[in-house]
Amino acid sequence: MLDRMTWLFFCLVPPLFGLAQSMAAPQAVQRQLNILPVSEKITVDGQLNERCWQSSSVATDFWLQAPVDGERAAQKTEVRVAYDKRYVYIAATCWDSEDYVIQTLKRDNYGQSDEFAVVLDPMCAQTNGNAFSVNARGAQTESLISPSGSGLAANGIDASWDNKWLVAVENYADRWTLEMAIPFKTLRFKTDLKQWHINFIRLEPGRNETHVWSPVPRQFDAFDLGYLGRLVWDEAPAKAGKNVALIPYVSTINNKSFRPNTPADTELEVGAQAKVALTPSLNLDLTYNPDFSQVEVDDQVTNLTRFNIFFPEKRQFFLENADVFNEFGQFAERPFYSRRIGLDAAGNPVPILYGLRLTGNLNSRLRVGLINMHTEGEEQRMGQNYSALTFQHRLWKRSSIKGIFLNRQAFDGNEQLSQDYGRNLGGEFNFSTANGQWRALVGYLHSFKDGYTSKNRHVYGRFDYDGINFRTLLTVQHMGENYFADMGFNRRQLNFDPTSGTFARVGFTQIGNMLNYYYYPTNSKSVNFHWSGIENFVFLNTNGTLNEWYTRVRHFIFFKNTSQLRFRLNNNYVDLLFPFAIAKEPLPAQAYNMLEFNVQFNTDLRKLLYAEVFSVYGEFYGGNKLTNQISLTYRAQPWGNFTLGLEQNDIWLPQPFGNVHLTLATARLEFNFATNLFWTTYIQYNTQSDNFNINSRFQWRFAPMSDLFLVYTDNYLVDGLFGPKNRSLALKVNYWLSL
Repeated sequence: MLDRMTWLFFCLVPPLFGLAQSMAAPQAVQRQLNILPVSEKITVDGQLNERCWQSSSVATDFWLQAPVDGERAAQKTEVRVAYDKRYVYIAATCWDSEDYVIQTLKRDNYGQSDEFAVVLDPMCAQTNGNAFSVNARGAQTESLISPSGSGLAANGIDASWDNKWLVAVENYADRWTLEMAIPFKTLRFKTDLKQWHINFIRLEPGRNETHVWSPVPRQFDAFDLGYLGRLVWDEAPAKAGKNVALIPYVSTINNKSFRPNTPADTELEVGAQAKVALTPSLNLDLTYNPDFSQVEVDDQVTNLTRFNIFFPEKRQFFLENADVFNEFGQFAERPFYSRRIGLDAAGNPVPILYGLRLTGNLNSRLRVGLINMHTEGEEQRMGQNYSALTFQHRLWKRSSIKGIFLNRQAFDGNEQLSQDYGRNLGGEFNFSTANGQWRALVGYLHSFKDGYTSKNRHVYGRFDYDGINFRTLLTVQHMGENYFADMGFNRRQLNFDPTSGTFARVGFTQIGNMLNYYYYPTNSKSVNFHWSGIENFVFLNTNGTLNEWYTRVRHFIFFKNTSQLRFRLNNNYVDLLFPFAIAKEPLPAQAYNMLEFNVQFNTDLRKLLYAEVFSVYGEFYGGNKLTNQISLTYRAQPWGNFTLGLEQNDIWLPQPFGNVHLTLATARLEFNFATNLFWTTYIQYNTQSDNFNINSRFQWRFAPMSDLFLVYTDNYLVDGLFGPKNRSLALKVNYWLSL
């Protein structure tokens, strides 16, 4: 049955490509802006007093992108560009009063402040790009834009990427101005191209508007690479000379465990990372003894499901061009998950001895990625070598074919354990019309592991349509019980059996669809748009019987003052394969049909004080569940953000299972002394994980991409006698040295 379904899906997809191509609307006429060289020195101070800015071509007459499109923006924005041998310079004047909304001075927080951004696609590939943004008080963000993203988005935006560039702003009574200097060495570009793709974006939260220079339909993100204008060079930019950076670090960490007879341990670590631009579009990263002690702790969550929780990657080494490895698979089932490297199942660090990563473009259509990392073995843990090789070849304007090979190999010292390995091989075909409204993909992944030769594949496909009013998706995937992803994340495959205390591998087939309708009232003084939708996800066992059915009906209201009101009605049918250990006694393996209703509301996010509330009530595995979440944030603009959060889950189950009461309380205190000096303290109290955590992180960026970190972490038991579990204090200094 599953084979028939798989082949039926592959047979149906090609006609959809033809339908999508025939229904694709033509793109708007692309805007152009000339960029000319400058001989004078440009001082990046935000004042725009250099002579070149008076004679440069001007990008103006911005369009609204949200909440509506097709109209001119009322607020005036002017942008000019120039270049010399080292930098691309961007100057902008954003006309406005001084009543700005500044959410933070902290780096990498693009979103809800008065902000300006430039989007660049130097390869003109329409699949990958970079964005550089700054808010009206000088806090900067650099982002990677990847091909697919998630959900209904055509592109994914990763603001975790860091690189070296300069920016400054100046504030006046009727405007704010900025200057950016983006090094050619920071960008990945093709040296014979006389045109780059570019767009300029301005966020105006006072009016709750997004402005763009090159028009982007409102159903897409303003960063969408399919709607960029043209940056026209007088001559193609040349290679920026030698591009090598060495980033050494030194750190000292004091760890104290409060287990009996466990002494405190102080470690001194040194290591380095090197970044080598082999070509203007291909970068090699090398690392020796990397240290990630400065990385912020994961957000704790309350898990009321039967499966594992996906946590995002936060380590900088794995973030640049990460999409070339990550964008395989479907939903949470991914063959590559970088947290498998150098972290154990609990998120604790495993020492990495060395690593390399090669990413970038071999030409304007072919993009590649290579990773090799080796972790240290100990008495109770084998050393592991992790390798990943992937490519992405662009077809037509926005489509691509991709391939990936993954290998985990165990080592006992220097000896390779020939039977202890896990490998994956597969590929994807991604189709998109030129305007991004119609998209589809099909993918196949095969796993190789000693002793397993059948039921070891992951087959999946997806079809999306994004119109202004109607948006929909159809998805299907099948995963065999013997499909292993040693370097990946599979959420549903492992099922815990509390009666035996073991995990059972269970294959499944998933079929899902979503239909959404967006209504934009033309005369409303308070509402931007309504979003109504229905979604269905069905999970079948390998014998074709029903395992789970999830249906959701929703209606969201987005107000002009940035507040939102959301209603959801959810129905979940589950036929448990194994007992479910959520209470003091496992719930029996039988069928459950559960109905719940939830409502969510947030107040005006532009205010100095705003709140969000979320409540759910309904049936839960033969009982009832009430979930209440509330968060309250006060912004001391622009230097401070203070958030208190509380989540309470109360579950009432029939005897003998008992009731469950779980509390998750958080506090986040953020002090931004300047755009290069931050102190953040994060406090989390979680009764489900029996943990009270304090993570306090001080960061001083004393030079571009060079930091001093002081990080204090403390964990306490909360069940029974409150007491300490472990504590650490880390001091780390790294310096970016351009060679």
